[in-house]
Amino acid sequence: MKTTHPFEYFWRDLTGVKAHGLNPRIRKSPFFKSSLKYGATEFHPYNGMWMPVGYDTPINEYWNTVERAGSWDVGVQRCVEISGPDAEAFTNLLTPRDISKVAVGQCRYLILVNQDGGILNDPVMLRMADDRFWLSTADADMYLWAKGVATFSGHDVEIATPHVYPLQVQGPRSPDIISAVFGDDILDLGYYRWMNASVDGIDVVISRTGFSSELGFEVFLLGYDRGDELWEIIMTAGKPLGLSPGSPNRIRRVEAGILDFGSDMTPAENPLEMGMERLVDFDKPDFIGKSALERIRAEGARRKVTGVFMDGEVFEKNNEHRWPVYAGSTQVGEVTQAVYSPRLERNIGFALLNVDHCSSNELNVETPEGVRGITVTSIPFIDPDKKIPRAALRGSRTG
Repeated sequence: MKTTHPFEYFWRDLTGVKAHGLNPRIRKSPFFKSSLKYGATEFHPYNGMWMPVGYDTPINEYWNTVERAGSWDVGVQRCVEISGPDAEAFTNLLTPRDISKVAVGQCRYLILVNQDGGILNDPVMLRMADDRFWLSTADADMYLWAKGVATFSGHDVEIATPHVYPLQVQGPRSPDIISAVFGDDILDLGYYRWMNASVDGIDVVISRTGFSSELGFEVFLLGYDRGDELWEIIMTAGKPLGLSPGSPNRIRRVEAGILDFGSDMTPAENPLEMGMERLVDFDKPDFIGKSALERIRAEGARRKVTGVFMDGEVFEKNNEHRWPVYAGSTQVGEVTQAVYSPRLERNIGFALLNVDHCSSNELNVETPEGVRGITVTSIPFIDPDKKIPRAALRGSRTG
């Protein structure tokens, strides 16, 4: 008699599709069992790993993140570790942003581009030591790319993928939750900085980073085996403060103007189109894609990313692909993200538009439900100065 893995039934019951068990090619995060225990209703294969993407409705998860706190299994992010005598010089070659003045203990948001200036990824970099860096990437291919570059660059470096798995805790009550678990020293941690910590012998690295533009942390589990214990410790500490499991919230990300690699930006887009000029230091002696970006800067970017408000009924679902934008009968761009913001009570999103239409308000977008008018606006939609995530932690405590 055939024995069925319990999760096969679970998967079938939750998704309504026939399941054949879990292929070992798609790995489980260290928090996988906890995700099941706490009610994850949907998993997507992402970066070669199962990522939980549904516990509650996106609106409910949104309000929980902005009013209380959410815990997100983002173990699918893979760290690329660069170490060795030439680690700084090699990392500086990989990115257009100058990282030479980043101190140990600091983090930086970076972009990586190819030789044509196209965006390959947008990792957060953590400087772990003078000769060691982590790139927390959204794409495991960056490990192979970095290995390939190192093979021919002549730098004395080692490229590895350490067993490091992040769990995010995001929202206004996150400082109380994380300090309850790891101690009050965490309340002195600056924005985009990291520190070592431990609880019950579980070693972690904690950074003040995340996908929400709320107060928040990424807790990087060092090793694989004790993920469910760490999850349970954090959830137990956070339960009295309203901590709920969830997944990175698309609504809050769009409100914050946080672009998503793979949907808003791909190798077909460059940083000068995406409003990322601040991440390109042309004064650096060299970096991959420098000559291409210099040419684009001299010629002028042909497209620009903007925010848009979209008319009509509330979007019940997010867009599954880019929607074409028209001026009359001529396509002049695409909407890359479309969500309904319950706080703004409007449909909002990002659009990549031809530069001569970036200030036009006589545009329409073709959606699956029909044509809608759009109004161009700036991004972020909320908190453009990032005052929320940058706030002092001790003054933010909810008591």
